[in-house]
Amino acid sequence: MPPAPGYAWVTGKEGDKTMRMAPKPAAQRRSSARSHRPKAPACQTPVALSDQMAVVNQAVRYFAAHFSESISLDAMAASLGVNEEWLDLCFDHCRGKTPYQALQQVRLSRLFEGIAREPQCTLQQQVNRCGLSSVISANHSFEDLFGIGLAPFRRVCRRAVADRQSARHP
Repeated sequence: MPPAPGYAWVTGKEGDKTMRMAPKPAAQRRSSARSHRPKAPACQTPVALSDQMAVVNQAVRYFAAHFSESISLDAMAASLGVNEEWLDLCFDHCRGKTPYQALQQVRLSRLFEGIAREPQCTLQQQVNRCGLSSVISANHSFEDLFGIGLAPFRRVCRRAVADRQSARHP
């Protein structure tokens, strides 16, 4: 009986014959090795966990400095000397989230601070200052992260400001 395509009969040490995968000819092995080899990254990629953490920390510092701007993760990754896929992998290993999720958390934290500091500003102004796209999507994300919506939080902050002012001027 002939072996199935891609298989060959192989004689073992005890003389028994078994069907195993046939080795590819050398010409095919070289070409398939080239086609399956991962593409070399455009930038050097850090391997050690400490190197990954350094990349994540640099990215978070960049987010903190530029949170109000439109940020291209690809351009930011290139400025850090890594590609976007590697940046994503570093964040996943070190923080368990994507770079976009980390950026959104920085923006939402700044939104929290901004509303607490200046509750008299409109929510649209506060959202725009933090680089977020809309009040509605910011409200959903804010509520998921902090457990309170933007409007109720702003009301609480306004009351706190009023209470502080009345305590100073009885």
